[in-house]
Amino acid sequence: MATALLLLDVQRDMLLTPSVASSLRTLLSRARNAGAPVVHVRSDGQPLLFGSWHGETVVDRTDENAFLGSALTEALPAGSRLVVAGVWSEHAVSATVTAALGRGYRVVLASGAHEGFTMEAARRVEDELAAVGAVIADADAVPFS
Repeated sequence: MATALLLLDVQRDMLLTPSVASSLRTLLSRARNAGAPVVHVRSDGQPLLFGSWHGETVVDRTDENAFLGSALTEALPAGSRLVVAGVWSEHAVSATVTAALGRGYRVVLASGAHEGFTMEAARRVEDELAAVGAVIADADAVPFS
């Protein structure tokens, strides 16, 4: 089963705390080094914070749930496990993870590599998503093999 990295709204116009930005950069680097599929989801056509490499897919979303009205389903390898990270925990991250679980994906939310309006809100989202079937794992410990 392939493991794909799904980055939500990791764009230049987002104000990320330094620790989350660092975790996202490291997570992306680890996925790229492992040859894992990487899918960047952005809103409003904004430039990506870390850019995209050849072979990586960029999907534009129009809804908090990145699956609605976009080509996200087609961009993900069938039957893949998804490692999800990005911005905003309470909105796009929560809605997209919930939708992915509903579509039968195994989902890992990379703790430390998603950002909410507050740290407490991000932790609350982790608890809520764990309760509906997402695995919460430290971003540094997520395997891509």
